[in-house]
Amino acid sequence: MNISRYLSLLLILLAAGKGPALAEPDSTFIPALRAGLDVSSIARHLMEPAARTLEATIDWEWRKNWFAAAEAGTLQVGVDKSSHNYQANGWFFRLGADYNFLKRPDPTHQDVVVASLRYGYGSLRHEAPFVRITDPFWGSLETVIPTESFSAHWLEFGGGLKTRIGRHFFLGWSVRTRFLISRKGGEQMDPYTISGYGRSDRNTVVMMHYALYYRIPLRAISQ
Repeated sequence: MNISRYLSLLLILLAAGKGPALAEPDSTFIPALRAGLDVSSIARHLMEPAARTLEATIDWEWRKNWFAAAEAGTLQVGVDKSSHNYQANGWFFRLGADYNFLKRPDPTHQDVVVASLRYGYGSLRHEAPFVRITDPFWGSLETVIPTESFSAHWLEFGGGLKTRIGRHFFLGWSVRTRFLISRKGGEQMDPYTISGYGRSDRNTVVMMHYALYYRIPLRAISQ
C-alpha cells in the first residue's frame, strides 16, 4: 500500500478548512490549543491487566470549527502464565483532523461535536522468553521465541464530543472505526495487541476513548 496517498488525504482535508478570508472577524471564534490525557486506557487496563497504555492528545483550532489533531502514546504488555511468558514494548501516533458541527452562539460556548479522520502508525518489539507445549503422547516441549519487530499502518473514521466541565477543562469521548492498511513483521508470532490500534487478528476494529482536556485560548496569550 502507498501510505503517502492517505497522508495526502489528510493534507487536503486540512487545507479545505482554510477557505477564503472572512469579510469581518468572527467574534465567536477564539483560536485555541487543547491538550488532554486519555483516561479510557485505565479502564482497559482493569479489564485486561496484561496490557498497559499511556496516551496523550492535542488539538489546535486554527480556523473556526476546524481542528488539527495529534495523539501519541506507549504500550507495555506482560503475560506470565504456566504455559508461556510474553513481553512487548511499543509506541504509536495518530495524525488527522476534526470538524465541529455544533453551532456557537457566543465565545463562551466551546463545546464541540466533531467528525474525525486519522492516520495511525504503531511499532513494537515483542518476545516470548518461555513457551511450553504439552502433548499427551510426546510430553512437554519448552522453547523460546526471540525478540521480533512489528509495525502497522491504519486509517480511522469516527466522531465524538468535548464538553466543558470547568473554566478551561473539558471532558470528551469519541468512537472510531479503524481499518488496517498494512502490517510488517509477525513471522514468528502475532503481537498480543498492536500499539495504538488494538487486536492484531482483525483488519477492522471499533474503539471508544474518554479523555480529560485543558483548553488554552491562544488569543489571550498573544495579548
